[in-house]
Amino acid sequence: MTLKKTKEHLVQLLADGENKVIALSGKWGTGKSFMWDQVKEKSEDDKVKAALYASLFGVCSIDQIKLKLIQSTAKSAEEYPALWNGAKQLVNAGISALEGFHKSFGAINDLGLVMAQAMLRDKIVVLDDIERKHEKLTIDEVLGFIDEITKRYKSRVVMILNDDQLDRRDAWNTLREKVIDQELRLTTSSSEAFAIGKDLVPSPWEEEIQRAIELCGVVNIRIVCKVLKAVNRILGNRRELSDAVLSRVIPSTVLLASIHFNGIEDGPNFDFVLAQGGPKDWATFLATKDAETDDEKRKSTWKILLNKLGIYSSDEFELLVVEFLQSGLLDSAKLELVIESFVAEVDAMEARELCNSFVERSIWEHRLTEEQVLDQAASVVAKANLLDPYMATTLHDTLAEIQAGQELAEQVVNRWVEGFRAKNLQEA
Repeated sequence: MTLKKTKEHLVQLLADGENKVIALSGKWGTGKSFMWDQVKEKSEDDKVKAALYASLFGVCSIDQIKLKLIQSTAKSAEEYPALWNGAKQLVNAGISALEGFHKSFGAINDLGLVMAQAMLRDKIVVLDDIERKHEKLTIDEVLGFIDEITKRYKSRVVMILNDDQLDRRDAWNTLREKVIDQELRLTTSSSEAFAIGKDLVPSPWEEEIQRAIELCGVVNIRIVCKVLKAVNRILGNRRELSDAVLSRVIPSTVLLASIHFNGIEDGPNFDFVLAQGGPKDWATFLATKDAETDDEKRKSTWKILLNKLGIYSSDEFELLVVEFLQSGLLDSAKLELVIESFVAEVDAMEARELCNSFVERSIWEHRLTEEQVLDQAASVVAKANLLDPYMATTLHDTLAEIQAGQELAEQVVNRWVEGFRAKNLQEA
């Protein structure tokens, strides 16, 4: 379920007191904890607002979980005193050792067992990062603790976890049947992840970045934030860049950053992206074969992704981005020269974008007739002299496949050769 739908279901499950244990699972970084914070903040139920929270990251014993929960009661008791009046009376009546409680949190083994009944009774307890617990603490112990506090203290528990990373799948699958009442799995969309990420890391180029993020299928909010930071760092204060230049630099930066931070499931690698524009072109991947190997199928999928992003070749810009991602050091002087060259070639960049758009439509818009494709091609062919050789070849091949497009295909070659000769004469 998407973030919005999962949030609505969680609110409904919390409203039903019969749901003693609720498990919220999903992939790492997809916003599970963020969603819980939103539900808690907007809830009208004081018990939800006063929920106790403990992250199990690095925790190696049940006593440490109890300690974290007891520590989390301080803010809750201050904000929602009515919920804690009974606990205060019980503690004051039975535990004289509480006089030194704030100075001796470490005495959890003795004091915690006595305090647990007062602190956990009839409360909502949130246990986060279960898969990131210390290996000394087993899933059996965690679920045993949950079973104990729900039955003995009438607590309710919300478990937040990435169940794909649990150390013992068999223990999880067996014990959740005995302990968990309801389970929700969060499947955050790229657009939802970006909506959260852009609020955390604003960028002047949000619209262009969002399109590339969604095409790459990045759903991890932390990675979205890292990608936004990478684009902001590389482009700096260059807010005057034209749409054509942005369409040249942002898709490559987003793709390479997403690859670096492992944000694309079974995505391309740096070598594949940097090799674009080399000897291998679309013909290699679209050629008819008796049978494709798994590796060839995977690379065909990668090629389609790059095509959708408008990345048909790589040059020094992509190399500089990769060096920055791998080292953390940005060669600002070289980057400035490269981007200045893009700005100086705005006409060529616009021609490239126009060609990219035409090729994409001719491939994916199946309802276009051959006549409509050829009509749209006229304005692109007129700018063929501004295209790089790989884009010109792609445009030529696209038109040559249409029976009535042979003449336009030849015009692409002629105009490109004319432009090439004119450029050489100017440089001479």
